[in-house]
Amino acid sequence: MALVAVAVSCIPPPASHDMRGQAPISGSLARGVALAPAGTGAAVTTPAGADSAGADAQDAVVLVVLDGVRWQDVFVGADPALAADAGVQPLRAESLTPNLHALVADRGAAIGAPGQGAPMQASGPNYVSLPGYNEILSGRRVTACKDNDCDPTRLRTVMDEARAVARRPSDVAVIASWPKIERACSADPASIVVSAGRTEIEHREVFRSDPIAAGWLASGAQADPFPGYGGYRPDRYTAGLALRYLETERPRMLFLGLGEPDEYAHRDDYRGYLESLRASDGVIGDLFATLARMGERGRRTTVFVTADHGRGRDYRVHGRDFPESSRVWLVAAGAGIHARGLVHATRDHRFADVAPTIRMLLDLPADVSPEAGAPLDELFAAPPMQSAALP
Repeated sequence: MALVAVAVSCIPPPASHDMRGQAPISGSLARGVALAPAGTGAAVTTPAGADSAGADAQDAVVLVVLDGVRWQDVFVGADPALAADAGVQPLRAESLTPNLHALVADRGAAIGAPGQGAPMQASGPNYVSLPGYNEILSGRRVTACKDNDCDPTRLRTVMDEARAVARRPSDVAVIASWPKIERACSADPASIVVSAGRTEIEHREVFRSDPIAAGWLASGAQADPFPGYGGYRPDRYTAGLALRYLETERPRMLFLGLGEPDEYAHRDDYRGYLESLRASDGVIGDLFATLARMGERGRRTTVFVTADHGRGRDYRVHGRDFPESSRVWLVAAGAGIHARGLVHATRDHRFADVAPTIRMLLDLPADVSPEAGAPLDELFAAPPMQSAALP
């Protein structure tokens, strides 16, 4: 089996992503093609041997993590009071994230929707990014990471386990906007391909071997970090690099981490938060357009979309002082998922359940630790006679 893990936050939207209208199904980067950054002079083509036997005849998974995106925005829509203060239309959820809703309506399932049984939560107790990524990728409810300044993980992650059975380093990759994700992705980041933020990189030669990927990497390194800070890379460069990497390198496991919804929320910019969420949803459309060009590998890919934490009642904040920010959500679609709509969860789910689900799909050994989560079996059960649909 093969895995592509994508952690998505928000991309600075182009002019076409106006809050007054409907977002297109394909996103700002590709509309079906991963665009080359300005100045590369290179056209985008489907790589040779795209539908070859062997590696492509393996199952794949895409994990999309939207940094700091609330369940309310995904399942209900924009907050009317916040939207009024920001001077934007309070779009319903299906207009705010049309690609996510299309996945659930047509071929997928969602866990954590309101009124659908037990919730999905981050274990915490501090509901911030690095603890969330550690829990998602290690599959453990208890980790040594308590805040965003914790040391690099010593736990083997699902990335490490995928690398142990991979044919080459480029089969497992982390491409993220926030540089600190490197601390959570692997106990041995040098063993996999990493491009986290503008500065953290492992196996640069893999990106340099393709002129379009090299162009995305160089453009992102030179970009202003806004709406982030320091070594942050704007999401449009991260997403462009990741989609190109997916199509050309065809990794077994790819983690894409985008972060702009969280960055705009911390700036108290609700308009920017909503626009970046819509742009991130466009990346999901671009991702599926890319998979559609990838033949057997694309057909055998399963996609997960989640967040690294929730938000407080005041959307600007999250963390241990805001217990409501523990609540999260997950959408899944693709080769391994029955079309179930909104799943009525019969047990509490945690971030720690994501890695065991990935291990099951990749036929990796199960984690037998008492701290380990359990696979999200409800995603694979046969659908009921009538499944709920997104509101």
